[in-house]
Amino acid sequence: MNVPNLLSLSRIILVIPIFILTVLGENFYFAALIVFIVASLTDLFDGLIARRTKQVTDLGKFLDQISDKILINSIFVAMLSVNLLPGWFVALIISRDIYVSGLRMYLASRNLVIPADILGKIKTVLEIILIILIYLQVTAFFINIFVYFTLIISLLSAVNYTLKNTSYFKGETK
Repeated sequence: MNVPNLLSLSRIILVIPIFILTVLGENFYFAALIVFIVASLTDLFDGLIARRTKQVTDLGKFLDQISDKILINSIFVAMLSVNLLPGWFVALIISRDIYVSGLRMYLASRNLVIPADILGKIKTVLEIILIILIYLQVTAFFINIFVYFTLIISLLSAVNYTLKNTSYFKGETK
């Protein structure tokens, strides 16, 4: 297990304190924010280290994507449970992630590991910014605008991922 993969795994472990701190309520949001920022930075560093040290692996590509989804979606569920996010938003984001993960699992069963594209990376950055804005208790109006913007980019990234890999789903090669 190399350092980038350990960083991805640490993101999953850090979900537990962030979730608990969020559910405990407003007095704990700053602590949750700090742990969340640390967890989010592991996403940046695992990729940088893997590329610079030539330690990019299929396992790493898988762990990176799964740990991102576990981190983000767990925090969205925690925020839903304390009424910081609407249920429809959380349901659509999680459904999108399950759909894309299912496509990736199908491709992996065909020995194809396809990393996230630029829209997927933008989606993750927007989700991270949204979570930070919520923890900082920015105005509801601005958060609502950002919720819709994040959702639109998330859904567009799922459509883009599907279209870019259509030939694989049909059993053809690119």
